[in-house]
Amino acid sequence: MYPAYQMAHVGVKGLLFRADRLLILHRRDDLNLVPGLWDLPGGGVETGETLEGALDREVREETGFRVRVGPPVHAWISHHPLRTGGIHESTIVCFECRLRATGEPRIDPGEHSEFAWVSSRDLARYPMPQGIRDSVRKGFATRRNGGTRGR
Repeated sequence: MYPAYQMAHVGVKGLLFRADRLLILHRRDDLNLVPGLWDLPGGGVETGETLEGALDREVREETGFRVRVGPPVHAWISHHPLRTGGIHESTIVCFECRLRATGEPRIDPGEHSEFAWVSSRDLARYPMPQGIRDSVRKGFATRRNGGTRGR
């Protein structure tokens, strides 16, 4: 007998650096059960999309930026509580990205209320879900260690 089948929800997040600072987005408090959390650009993968294609689309929708999606940095399973009760489980893959633009992001007010470019020293001031925080730490560590091989 085979184990029970369950549909997998997959999301992608991007680490967008400018010099030694990382772009983070403040989630709108009315969209969260836990107000005040910061996030990375990204979102859900739609049917027929590659992970890289989904991330490029999501970053463009949320920030106006085009990116070159690089290698994955971190992955985790997110258990996000729903307002209606229950838990939404997703597999999230976080990628290193290269910005193809300058200037400031044009954030989507439907999802985020503000943005910040943060250094690794500033991270403690920005509350984030654990999976995001782990990805951010790994992203900064990768940069300190000379980047990812194969670029």
